[in-house]
Amino acid sequence: MIFVFVFATVTSVFVSFVDGAGYLQIRPPSAEKCCYDNINIAHFSYERDLCEGPNVWCRIHPCWTTCGSQRRQSPININTTETYYKRHSRLKFDNIDKRVPANIKNNGHCPDFNVDGEFDDEITLCNVPGRPKDKEYNFAQLHIHLGRDINKGSEHCIDNNFKPMEAHMVFYDSDYDDVGEAKPQKNGLVVLSVMIEVNGNSHEKNKCGVDGKCKVRFAKKLSKLMEKYYTTVREYPTESIPAAFFDNLRSPRRNNCTNIKCGQTPSPDFIQQRCEKEQQNDRTVRVTEGISPLDVLPYDRDRFYTYAGSLTTPPCYETVQWVVYKCPIKVSSKAFRMLQLVQDSNHFPLTHLGVRRPIQKNKKVVVYQSFKN
Repeated sequence: MIFVFVFATVTSVFVSFVDGAGYLQIRPPSAEKCCYDNINIAHFSYERDLCEGPNVWCRIHPCWTTCGSQRRQSPININTTETYYKRHSRLKFDNIDKRVPANIKNNGHCPDFNVDGEFDDEITLCNVPGRPKDKEYNFAQLHIHLGRDINKGSEHCIDNNFKPMEAHMVFYDSDYDDVGEAKPQKNGLVVLSVMIEVNGNSHEKNKCGVDGKCKVRFAKKLSKLMEKYYTTVREYPTESIPAAFFDNLRSPRRNNCTNIKCGQTPSPDFIQQRCEKEQQNDRTVRVTEGISPLDVLPYDRDRFYTYAGSLTTPPCYETVQWVVYKCPIKVSSKAFRMLQLVQDSNHFPLTHLGVRRPIQKNKKVVVYQSFKN
């Protein structure tokens, strides 16, 4: 079930689901295989014509079968003419003004700002729609997605309109030790999504869909973080590539990957035994300024869509409650250029990757009208 929070008049409509938060590990280069036995070297692609592409992510490795689910895959296209409106109080943050120590790494899919593990319970979130009101979630990560087209880099879209970028703030259930442990657990994650525009791009449309225009905030601190740290992690860390990858390059190419049952979620025991990656030699850089959700959140935090979805990259676990803010923010053109130059795991710019595009699903969405506490 999907919901949207807005400061608007209550109306009755629907929203449609579509296909496709983030990849929380280092993504190895492609060995140009169609499927892999070793999860440590399994590779996915955004090229739909390749056998590692989004349409067949579920066949690449048994740990990724959830990517073929028809239940609650993300991202989605939010059709604002097809929604049900209700009322709900706003999200509640604790210590949102605090800056917490963090590190950044290039995971081969996008640059991740990761909260230092000793401090990831410093900023918390509760009163999340679709979850118990008092359930707390810890702030763990911030990352930004980008596509080939400057105007189509976001993963989600509203009324089929994309933005150049999309920021994800990942929170995990505080009952677990860290985001990795919470990721496969039922209702383990909450991800806040904010669309990002490029300052000075005159082609941006700032309508929020249901009820008029947004006041778009220039995210100065986020721009500075992107300008500074995307330069330091521009090159993919080759020392992160597992030794087994090079052995796999010499093995015959496999085309028979049809014995994997797409759509089924692996059991908890299977995930624990087969799907946990070996410790990786991640090259990280200390973010001396720290990070805060306020670096990313828009002016208007009372209007947003929310739905029960999934990670947008393998393993695509359907454990995420998404909150997609209606109003975007802007970053500097320099920050956008720095993100464009970051390399993926095959040492191409991230713009060669693109994003997993939404594919229409016939699901209903509920939209809530939020009100201030």
